[in-house]
Amino acid sequence: MTLIRTNRPVSQMNRYGNFSDLMNEMLTEERSCNQHFAIPPANITESKFDFRIEIAAPGFEKSDFKIDLDKRLLTISLDKTVDENEDEKFNLKEFNFNSFNRSFRISEKIDTEKINAVYKNGLLQITLPKKEDAIEKPAREIKIS
Repeated sequence: MTLIRTNRPVSQMNRYGNFSDLMNEMLTEERSCNQHFAIPPANITESKFDFRIEIAAPGFEKSDFKIDLDKRLLTISLDKTVDENEDEKFNLKEFNFNSFNRSFRISEKIDTEKINAVYKNGLLQITLPKKEDAIEKPAREIKIS
């Protein structure tokens, strides 16, 4: 019975004779981890007065981001390249600075003139205030005259 399936050919299953062989290859060959996070994770929260979009994108400057609003489409983009030093080579490379585009369709309830953004500690926070008429009013009793 097979509990774990693998797509690796049998010839690669015992590629490393022992742990020492594995470590030697890791520390002597240039390796690149192919984990590209083209779309950074986002959280969207709603309060009584606004919506907030938070995007986790550490390692950048606020000037690296571009935020556009076209009709009701909010687009956050980043285009960053890192100059590589030709005198050095990577023995292990697990992250890259990738460009990305992230778009959100926003509600008619948003006051688009008051949208603002802050980038601090690797977190881009965009605040989308609600229009006055979109803010829920508390329940009230109506007196009968």
